[in-house]
Amino acid sequence: MIANVFPFRTVLVQVLIIFLAIAIESWFLQKLLKLGPKTSVEYTAILNLGCTCVGWLVFFGIESVLPKDLREQLIGYILLGGNPNIYPTITTLAVLLLAITFLVKWQGLAIIENWVLGNKKASKPQFLGPPTLTRRPIKKTFQVTTQFGAVLIAHTVSNFVILTVLFLQSVNN
Repeated sequence: MIANVFPFRTVLVQVLIIFLAIAIESWFLQKLLKLGPKTSVEYTAILNLGCTCVGWLVFFGIESVLPKDLREQLIGYILLGGNPNIYPTITTLAVLLLAITFLVKWQGLAIIENWVLGNKKASKPQFLGPPTLTRRPIKKTFQVTTQFGAVLIAHTVSNFVILTVLFLQSVNN
């Protein structure tokens, strides 16, 4: 009986998406912000699980106030898949959610760091050695040292990979 009511496929896809996002985003945070592997996985797990839980709560809150026909279309799309009439609405919501979840993750990372560090800012080590005597110009490389840039890159890449996986899944069906 529960197999007919409970959306196993939707839950399984959501869990796999979360694991994929955590893996990708933690790698980027580890490389771009110089975090340890364990710390970056913990941070991205907290951020992604928090965004997912809040997202589902918002979804059920919005779903409860929608008109009946739109509610049926939305739930049918989420649980059963494809309804071409609702694609423009879903696309608009997806872009909006991409921006909102990025902002939540960016601010969430700052909150987590402040909580973990106890509002102590680590001072940058100063180099006290002799200056170099070479005339070569300093090689400038693209570096993302801000949390904003690191979270933006990690979030964008993970969402691109997730959308690619979901697109390939829809093509196979």
